[in-house]
Amino acid sequence: MGLLNRRWLASVMITSALMTGCLQADDSDKKAEKPKATATTKSASGDFAAVRDSLLSFSPDVPIQEIRSSAIPGLVEVELESGIIYVSEDGKHLLRGDISRFDGQRLVSLTDEAMGRKRVELMKTLKRQDMVIFPAKGKAKEVITVFTDTDCGYCRRLHEEVPAMNRMGIEVRYLAYPRNLPRTGPDSGTSKVMRDIWCHPTPDKAMTIVKGGGRVADGKAGCKAPIEAQYALGQKMGVQGTPAIFTSKGVNVGGYVTAAQLAERLQLK
Repeated sequence: MGLLNRRWLASVMITSALMTGCLQADDSDKKAEKPKATATTKSASGDFAAVRDSLLSFSPDVPIQEIRSSAIPGLVEVELESGIIYVSEDGKHLLRGDISRFDGQRLVSLTDEAMGRKRVELMKTLKRQDMVIFPAKGKAKEVITVFTDTDCGYCRRLHEEVPAMNRMGIEVRYLAYPRNLPRTGPDSGTSKVMRDIWCHPTPDKAMTIVKGGGRVADGKAGCKAPIEAQYALGQKMGVQGTPAIFTSKGVNVGGYVTAAQLAERLQLK
């Protein structure tokens, strides 16, 4: 494996290790079991031993979740804790990036579809009381989950669109993703600001105040906001920047969009 691939795969493994640490810090008395690699589809040779052996020989700690056939013959899809990579069935070649298929005049990302299934399962673990929610007006037509950072300019612009999204029948659920958390820790910088929002008596109002450039008081004493756990969840879902918007089907909408653009992408009438 080339130097570039080694560095890239190593970065995936380091990210996964950091995520595990964040989750354990949030619930230190529970010991997480390392998931075992599984193979749900057999290759022409009968299993995925060559793929698994190549990855584990590179590092015994590579976080393999599942190994399965891909849409391209001879290429295997490997799901890691924080994303998907592709490896040839003989275990000799590794492909980074998305695989897409032609669908008329548009491209459909098969990689994102595979990640979407994983994201849906991850989002099922969320508790409503742990999110800052702006409900739809009337019956919700769609729910989006948004990883946000209060110091992110485009996050603030997106928040200005939330009232219009709500009127269109879109419920907006915010999760915390302070981008400087790995550098500053959970008790300072944006992480502290976001903790104060989550621990505010009315988090939705606090979110609007802060994203409008204002400040809110320190959160109530003893409040344990899930900032680190949500950041770790974002890593697992493939968040690379903010805002990161996901539909109820786990589709990554991308970054900043207007309410009208979002409604078009969601095909809302």
